Amino acid sequence: MTDSFMHCLKKIKLSIFFSLWMALFFPSSIVAADNSLIIKTAEINSQFEAYFLNADFDLSFNDDLDEAIRKGIPINFVIEFELKKPRKYWFDEEVAKKTKEILLSYHALSKQFILAESENRLIAFDNLTQAKNELKRIKNWRIFDKSQIDDTEKYSAYLLVKLDQTKLPKQLQADITSNQEWQLASKQFQWTFVNKK
Repeated sequence: MTDSFMHCLKKIKLSIFFSLWMALFFPSSIVAADNSLIIKTAEINSQFEAYFLNADFDLSFNDDLDEAIRKGIPINFVIEFELKKPRKYWFDEEVAKKTKEILLSYHALSKQFILAESENRLIAFDNLTQAKNELKRIKNWRIFDKSQIDDTEKYSAYLLVKLDQTKLPKQLQADITSNQEWQLASKQFQWTFVNKK
């Protein structure tokens, strides 16, 4: 198993080297699809004594990232949420901050793709497309309690989603730091949350 994993890492490193070499000497020949992660919508809903986040993304992987997942390299995503209270004469006040991690991996024995969330929730899929479709959505994520906000009518909400390169195997990290094909992060999505009294 270890030999197979190391062989896969060598193949990916060679693929990265070849892609960089081609981009340097033949930039017009590079036509591979890029990674893309765009937050389309985000909303906060009230349930009992707490508030929950729902969001949708556009998400696509290039061939290198797809192959890495299929060969057993786990890919870790981080979702960061912040809620701030605007202040006129000083920096905005941080009201709530929450982070969620989601690990996408391939389980060779069951031949399934697994999404594992930091809340110990596991979901198995028969193919990578199904797993990516689930990864595109945040559903009912508890982000703060009603007791954390006051009578202020408007707050600023921020959402960011990114691939965490620090969780990749050490053998890959040095090779992909400057490789744009392995950069996968959304722009920070900002919207106004209205506290409905």
